[in-house]
Amino acid sequence: MTVTPEDRDAMARLLSVINGDPVPPITKKSLSESSNNLIELAGPGQATTADIAAMADVLSKLNSLSNHVVDDMITESTQPYYSEASEAFQTERTQTGVKIGRYQILIKEDAARPAGKQFYSVYNSVTNDTIADYISLYETALTVIRLLNSGKFANSAEVRKLFEQDDAYTSHKLDAIMFKRKANTTKDIAKRDIFESRLQASMDRCMMAKKAIKLLAKDVR
Repeated sequence: MTVTPEDRDAMARLLSVINGDPVPPITKKSLSESSNNLIELAGPGQATTADIAAMADVLSKLNSLSNHVVDDMITESTQPYYSEASEAFQTERTQTGVKIGRYQILIKEDAARPAGKQFYSVYNSVTNDTIADYISLYETALTVIRLLNSGKFANSAEVRKLFEQDDAYTSHKLDAIMFKRKANTTKDIAKRDIFESRLQASMDRCMMAKKAIKLLAKDVR
């Protein structure tokens, strides 16, 4: 919107008339531009036709600008997205885990589970369908739910990658536990060195899988 100095002068004069204040004088520029037209003289406290017309023009421009701003706000507000704020509003803690949107993470425990007694399940809280079970890392379960809430399917490439890395983490952790047990029970020094070396390699692979899951989780955010 472009408001000229003449528009501002006219608005100031009209507002002064309305408020009963002294009417500002017409600038030299305004007088020169009006020299070829009929000049309307107004008495004290009265607005000329030119003042009223200028005020109407300015109000029209302001109204046009306001409409554009409202249109832009409506356009932006209808854009679909799944942000941290929307997730926070949809998050609800339950007695057995956490519910986010349509999906829920169920925290389970099994003292006999070799890879760790605590693990996680993901299921649809509306249909009660289980999406995945025996997930080792909470990061995996949480990222899967975020993907599902954003419109991804359970068999999508992104979700499958998360499950593959979680399975790799579990497998390498089991290997590490096995090699640690063998290293602690063998009396052969040479074999112990081999088992300890394999233990370290398994732990490294385990951490690599966990790092991959965190990177996938970061991409979802």
